[in-house]
Amino acid sequence: MTKTVLLAGASGLVGSKILEELENNNVKIISLARNKFHSDSNIEEIICDFNEIDALTSKINLDEVYVAIGKPLKLYELLYLRKSERSAFRKVDFDFIRSIALFAKKKGAKSIGIVSAVGANDKSKNTYLKVKGEIEKEIISLGFQKIVIAQPGHLLGKRKDEKLLISIFEKITCVFGYLMIGPLKKFRNINASKVAKSIVLKMNSNEKGVHFLNFDDFTNP
Repeated sequence: MTKTVLLAGASGLVGSKILEELENNNVKIISLARNKFHSDSNIEEIICDFNEIDALTSKINLDEVYVAIGKPLKLYELLYLRKSERSAFRKVDFDFIRSIALFAKKKGAKSIGIVSAVGANDKSKNTYLKVKGEIEKEIISLGFQKIVIAQPGHLLGKRKDEKLLISIFEKITCVFGYLMIGPLKKFRNINASKVAKSIVLKMNSNEKGVHFLNFDDFTNP
């Protein structure tokens, strides 16, 4: 029987790659987004304000949900996010993700895959890593039969309005990545397409429970 899959974030770096992977599977894809973007008639779209996800009345029945959304941050904001920006970041990377997960679960989804970050820790002093850790913990508490949490380092791939600084950063860190061995290897840059493929493969497996994916999983799916 064809699975029905909800994908939030299909226009993003990893989300677009997850969409490509799903299109190669025999599944019905429903995109949840704030703006219409996809012209493929085979993909159903639910357009909504993410602040109002709790009020959605769609009659869809779901099997799985993928959440690949996040507030865009500058490189320095990953290290230190100003207090004035923290509420907006948390709204997207915690509140919206939680609301999407609850909506999907209400519609029957048994499995969820989310894109988090390497180093996520709800006890971290770093705002970015703390919120990532908190949403991981929250998703685990919701009772899905299968939870796949990807924890990539810096994601490589073509971004909208890519800045020169990011390009320079990626070239430098890719070179230094070869020096990251042992426990540090998980912090290496990784291509978004590999992350997407790993998430979909794990979601398609028969394994239930909670699964964390890191650099080794992305390079050896």
